Amino acid sequence: MTLCEEHPKDLAVSKYIDRYQLFMIQEPAFFKTIPNGKIECYMVKSGEFKTWDVPSQSFISGGSSGILPATNQPTFYHIPGKLICLNIKLNLNIVGLSMFNGLLTNWAGFDVANLIPLEEQQRILAKCSESDMTIPVSDLDAAIELSLCRNPINSQVEKVVALMEDQLTSKFKVSDLASNMAMSEKSLERMVKKQFNLTPKELWQVIRFQHASHKLKNQPNSKFIDALEFGYYDQSHFIKECRKITSYSPKELFSKMKLPTNDLAFE
Repeated sequence: MTLCEEHPKDLAVSKYIDRYQLFMIQEPAFFKTIPNGKIECYMVKSGEFKTWDVPSQSFISGGSSGILPATNQPTFYHIPGKLICLNIKLNLNIVGLSMFNGLLTNWAGFDVANLIPLEEQQRILAKCSESDMTIPVSDLDAAIELSLCRNPINSQVEKVVALMEDQLTSKFKVSDLASNMAMSEKSLERMVKKQFNLTPKELWQVIRFQHASHKLKNQPNSKFIDALEFGYYDQSHFIKECRKITSYSPKELFSKMKLPTNDLAFE
């Protein structure tokens, strides 16, 4: 299995898009996605992946394209065989764009063509080949920038996400966040729940964990104690939080991360 990652080069796009990922997987695999404070948008060129459906207690097809919400729980996936998939990690503030209105109640029905027109999707995927692990960043940037400029932004959503990211190393209080938003605590709770289906504290915990796990995964000399700079009380607090969010201990989690990204754990 191979992963190539690139960041947007267009500044207007990088505000809402964290990175592009091109996955090439040659054999069957099972993996969990680890909550990462991102929204995932995917386009499959060949092959398929299946996601675990709790109501039916079975794997169901993810389809050729779609979008996956931010969550505070891991999600289980199965790749039956060969897969070539282009994934776009969307920053949480993108939920404030008008094209995402009502998304919370219609994740499965979201049409990726709202973000990247179908013809552009096909043209972009045609440039992604097994023999050349290159992501057409300029084409992705151009297609997404055109869609973004047509959408007004809900400034409240953008501001609440920015404030949470600014409070990663301090003790989080919903009352402080509500005060900075000039809202009552109840109004803040309703707004965040409506947009992300998480409470403010749950959302903040996922964002904080993503930043801590990214550092621990990508800096070889980091130790679990380094997570304390993100506001965890001690190592046991970080371990407890890791189990709560990922279902793994930190040691188990990092041993299962076979790719450079810090949000996929392979079984």
